[in-house]
Amino acid sequence: METYVLGDIHGAYRALEQVLERSPFRPGIDRLIHLGDVADGWPDTPECVERLLSIPNSLWVVGNHDWWTAVWMATKPDFARLNQNWYTQGGRATYEAYQRGPAERIQRHFDEFFGKQETYFEEGSNLYLHGGYDPAQPIAEQDPFELFWNRDLWRQGLTATAYHECFIGHTPTWPASSVPVQRANVWNLDQGAGYGGPLSMLNVRTKEYVQSDPVQSLYPGVQGR
Repeated sequence: METYVLGDIHGAYRALEQVLERSPFRPGIDRLIHLGDVADGWPDTPECVERLLSIPNSLWVVGNHDWWTAVWMATKPDFARLNQNWYTQGGRATYEAYQRGPAERIQRHFDEFFGKQETYFEEGSNLYLHGGYDPAQPIAEQDPFELFWNRDLWRQGLTATAYHECFIGHTPTWPASSVPVQRANVWNLDQGAGYGGPLSMLNVRTKEYVQSDPVQSLYPGVQGR
């Protein structure tokens, strides 16, 4: 069994389909770990959730945009009206996408997906999370909110101590780099798919990766984040 990590999708279903088609990933045999932010930006968040739900042996880490979406799903329309920060940073696309589908889908996706995301995941000596953490403290003792908002681990080039390797998203490397980037023992899989960059999917053991086309080219005339 191989383990693959998938970067921030941000509603780009067309990009998700491309990386799954281009990767040697074997559904039902290999493990897929999504590093968070399935939601917000491009117009297909519900389709992305359905696709991830269909993949056996997959695990989903919560991203900050997923957290915003989950809060909206739990509170309904008040959150969209009151939290303009979410609405203007890609949440509008998620909100409108769910309005186009059956009302029951909101509750089902909350129950089956957003409500089941992990704040972090440890596999062997590797760590998977969305944003970052303080390497000076045990991760289990840290505020879960910080794990999907923190950017210091990446921006300061810190080593994820106590782990062999750490895999994150959250802080785009694009446009400076459109491919996965390693600093110390931390790998960043957010190549800016929420904006104009590609979506990345990487084999944890071999570090071989596949990418979608630049997402903007897959949604001509559509505004991402």
